[in-house]
Amino acid sequence: MQDEKQEIQATINELEGGAGAGSAGSAINVGSLKQQMASLDRAIEERTPEKIHGVTKDRLWKEEKDLEAKIADGMPSRYEMRKPTENPGAVRKHMEWCKRNQQNIERYVQIQRILKPMEPKSIEVLRRDK
Repeated sequence: MQDEKQEIQATINELEGGAGAGSAGSAINVGSLKQQMASLDRAIEERTPEKIHGVTKDRLWKEEKDLEAKIADGMPSRYEMRKPTENPGAVRKHMEWCKRNQQNIERYVQIQRILKPMEPKSIEVLRRDK
């Protein structure tokens, strides 16, 4: 998004400097480019993870570990998910597990985005093999 913002800013600078005058480039609306840049600024601000330190970070790490234990409890194994025909009831088990853990999973994803914004951990790493 930062790269896109820089490209739009460069285009605006060129147009305001007189580039493209008398050609098809003069038909570009600078106002709409500025609106696009403002919407990119808002998106960047909304999606940038908050900076956390000390006690808050420790609390999130502890909450992450608690959620991992709750989410892994009753989670269908990789074998069950890979071969549902050999494991009758595996699909229903997965669907019920999803319903029970929906809020925990959403909170886990939020915590991962805060603690590890570049490499968040997936809930799939919690799934046992058999």
